[in-house]
Amino acid sequence: MDWKTEKSNESEEHWVLYNNRKYVLYSSQNSMNCAQVTNNFGSGHVKQLFSCPFAQIKDSEIIFCDSICGGANFSMPRIMLYFCLTGELVLEENELVVDTANFLAFNAANLRRVRFQPNLRHRIITVEIYPDKLRDFGNDYLQRAVLRSFHAHNTAFSTHKLSPAMKTVLHQLVNCPYHDSVKTIYMEGKLLEFLAVYLNETIYQDEPVLGHCPNLSRQDVKSIYQAKQTLDQSFVSPPTLAVLSKLICLNEFKLKNGFKQLFGQTVHTYVVDKRLELARQLFEEKKLNVGEAASHIGYSNASYFALAFRKKFGVSPSEYLAQNK
Repeated sequence: MDWKTEKSNESEEHWVLYNNRKYVLYSSQNSMNCAQVTNNFGSGHVKQLFSCPFAQIKDSEIIFCDSICGGANFSMPRIMLYFCLTGELVLEENELVVDTANFLAFNAANLRRVRFQPNLRHRIITVEIYPDKLRDFGNDYLQRAVLRSFHAHNTAFSTHKLSPAMKTVLHQLVNCPYHDSVKTIYMEGKLLEFLAVYLNETIYQDEPVLGHCPNLSRQDVKSIYQAKQTLDQSFVSPPTLAVLSKLICLNEFKLKNGFKQLFGQTVHTYVVDKRLELARQLFEEKKLNVGEAASHIGYSNASYFALAFRKKFGVSPSEYLAQNK
């Protein structure tokens, strides 16, 4: 289906402005799973990857011949998450830049003055979440948590760092290995996992609950979160507990016990999990072999790496690679 220049009567549509004309790229009138771009301003497609009662995922891949401005109008309440796998987009009104290192989250009814650079391949994954449908789906808590993610930042538009955990689940959503009814089960499960990671990183990591840790002062909690941030940045070659405790000015005993209370796992287990998640990401995106991945994440012994990987994911690294060919 070619993209159209006529005006749509629907309130939900995605569009660009080119030579003072509005081109509707995709609207709620579209019933097809893929819309092709065939126009002087660029080429590409918008493809629906998945749709369920509470969410949709779309994959857009576009190259514009000139610097171009676009936007969208939405008819029903929704949370929108934009991920740039390649290229970048600039929200001129909000002074926000979205590229491969971060993602955009917003819950506004309109998206305006989004600037795309010319001759650059833009591949954008959009995840649309419908809070009202989440409630109908029987998950009031998740609905409240999703809406709270915006109240926490006091803005309708915000950008967030694309963490390895988010990137891994996003990759799995985009590259679903299943079909038909099995695909539906897999994708709905991955969407819920995706939301859990998103909410954890945008809300709960910034809001420690002191009531659950009565033996920790507010300063202790702040120091332990600082330790976690340090580990997030250096988990391939992390500092020892002794060094980490000195960095955050907290004794080792309180660091070890406080970390377990706040995050539900030991420092060692947290670091191992981060390494293994990165290994899985390297298998899927970089196509590294077992030895290369083990070395990249700090394992000098491939056998130890294989044992740890099997313990976490239930399959050996070789089996995982074979499944994802």
